[in-house]
Amino acid sequence: MVSKAMTMSLIGNKKPASGKGFTLIEVLVTTAVLSFGMVSIFQALFIIMSAFSYISHYLNVVPIADEKVWQVQNAVRCDGPQAVFDKRGIFDAGGKKYDWTLSAVLADKDAMLYKIDLVTSWSEGRRNNRLARSAYVFYEQETTEKQ
Repeated sequence: MVSKAMTMSLIGNKKPASGKGFTLIEVLVTTAVLSFGMVSIFQALFIIMSAFSYISHYLNVVPIADEKVWQVQNAVRCDGPQAVFDKRGIFDAGGKKYDWTLSAVLADKDAMLYKIDLVTSWSEGRRNNRLARSAYVFYEQETTEKQ
């Protein structure tokens, strides 16, 4: 008499296909779709982090830039063409160094209107960022009347 174990080993112990498994193609397509989704999510994350970084630097720079423009406006308003101010420099805000250049040019000679431009720049990795500010100011000449 042949034992049951021996019979099973002779038959090959094969089970009929039930169709509950995944094919290799289905697994590859699913992996590709999930990989694409993950890459898209990480790209969005890096874009958001870059935007946040720019905004944080922007918030550090704006008050200092506005103060520099105001100082030059005040100097030009009082002294006109003889106004003395720094044309370029570096300032430190929030542990980051920012380069700036400043110019004041006569925009309208008849009205004695000056245009003031300030450009602040900084670099983050391979990207260079700029912030520009412009303002206008009249030179108010003091008129002295002789009596």
